[in-house]
Amino acid sequence: MPEAQSDAARLAALHSQVAAPGETSLADVAGRVASAVAEAEPVGERAEWAERFAAMIRETAFLPSVPTLANAGRGGQLAACFVLDVADSLESIYGTLHRAARIQQGSGGVGVEFSALRPRGAPIARSGGHAPGVLAFAELFARSAHVMTLAGRRAGAHLAILRDDHPDIVEFVRAKRQAPERFPNMGLAVGITDQLLRAARAGEMHGLRHVHGGSGGHVRARDLLLEIARSILETGDPTLLFLDRINADNPTPELGALCATNPCGEQPLLPNESCVLGSLHLPLFVGAAGAGMDWGRLEAAVRESVRFLDDVIDVNAHPDGEIERATRATRKVGLGTMGLADVLLMLGLPYGSSAARTLTGEILARVSSEARRASVHLGERRGTFADWRGRGPARRNATTCAVAPTGTVRLLAGASAGIEPWIAPVIGVDTDEGVLRWSDRWLTVWLERRGADTKHVLDSLAAGRSFRSLQSLSASDQFLLRRAWEIPAQDQLAMQAAAQRFVDGAVSKTVHLDAARRPSPEELTAWTQRARELGCKGTAFFCRSADTAPLRIDLRLPCPTCPQ
Repeated sequence: MPEAQSDAARLAALHSQVAAPGETSLADVAGRVASAVAEAEPVGERAEWAERFAAMIRETAFLPSVPTLANAGRGGQLAACFVLDVADSLESIYGTLHRAARIQQGSGGVGVEFSALRPRGAPIARSGGHAPGVLAFAELFARSAHVMTLAGRRAGAHLAILRDDHPDIVEFVRAKRQAPERFPNMGLAVGITDQLLRAARAGEMHGLRHVHGGSGGHVRARDLLLEIARSILETGDPTLLFLDRINADNPTPELGALCATNPCGEQPLLPNESCVLGSLHLPLFVGAAGAGMDWGRLEAAVRESVRFLDDVIDVNAHPDGEIERATRATRKVGLGTMGLADVLLMLGLPYGSSAARTLTGEILARVSSEARRASVHLGERRGTFADWRGRGPARRNATTCAVAPTGTVRLLAGASAGIEPWIAPVIGVDTDEGVLRWSDRWLTVWLERRGADTKHVLDSLAAGRSFRSLQSLSASDQFLLRRAWEIPAQDQLAMQAAAQRFVDGAVSKTVHLDAARRPSPEELTAWTQRARELGCKGTAFFCRSADTAPLRIDLRLPCPTCPQ
């Protein structure tokens, strides 16, 4: 039966990614994790909170990110997101490299901001030589990430970030087009300023500069954006971070500007900060018979989830003292969601439609407002985060919400990823016992309720066919089940913006493009401008062909993707 096979695939993901020796079920994992995290609670309340936390995880109503699931109660690092910066010295570069490796060893993902490094060819007074440039050191970090992936059960990812006014920016943007083998297990991102976007619209030049390299000359702003678009269309990199938009929501501007995010982009952080993540399994909060969202149950889950995530900060084994100090100073947590596409399917709302955008905004508004209230409640009882300066309510956490891609935890839940549309509702999972089939549990339920030939549909999807090719589904059902690359880019951006409006962190969302209707660099540049106008904090694009082979995940290998 498809569902039995799907359950086996979920169990395989559990064992491969998060289970400790001797644990055979999610209930076992939930008990270990909940007991460890509840150690942050008052002594007389620990048993009660351990059971409440365990119940959420057992039911998959809420799942923390993989580092917490895998390491809680085992002495390991529990945070998923980290940001480090690199000063322009060998001591800083190699010290940061070591710290990044330690983070990856614990399954964390780290964004590294390289803009302080002097550009290629700049003089080095001490040696009399010339700087090798940003890419040379980014490659060093990428190679280290690759080694850590080979060495670990589940190594985290690296993201190299460079501002758009660094003299090495054009070389950086072209890097993966010209030599992708130099950057295994590393994504590239450009910190995009409003100044560049304005200059591109006006047909003006964009200045490049660096404190150690002086003026790097000028590039035509529009040409730089087009070069970025060409690289994205060919390789999927770089992703784009809208720095001015990010800093408009900076909760602690007195501590410095936000220049980087974790590798999946859902949490802007200051250097040395980390953030703990968790996701609510939205379909579990749909009312009986598809009667809309059960807001009361959802808000209750938000309150318990925020408390759980705040507790994680206190029981965490931080990678080093600098990270612990920075993390405890702001206590950033990121509560997000998964299964949005499942909810829209259950309620009959096409992804990207006006009704879908309205519901998405309402869900994230409810989650965000309740998360902030929960943080204020915790602040009244436990104290505010250390660097709270009296702006706004005295809450416990500088940020409370971030929408992660939920790459692994959605496998455990059986749900669609993050706020994404349908991407891979059926996946081949390679395990030691052979290839198993994972399928979205809510799609299966929906098909069965409609009297569809569920086995035929899932078999067809597993073979790489699209919903549109299935004659047993009506035209309206096929439209409801459109895959990500069948949905116009502008509709995907509007959905991301609908969520971002209420999220104080960021929203991880890839705009999926159909390679068969490959957009031009000019179109992609226009969508980039549109993403910023809509208020997104960043954007990523990826071209995928509808006839690409079905997705396969090999659980026998370490996972080099986002640690969610």
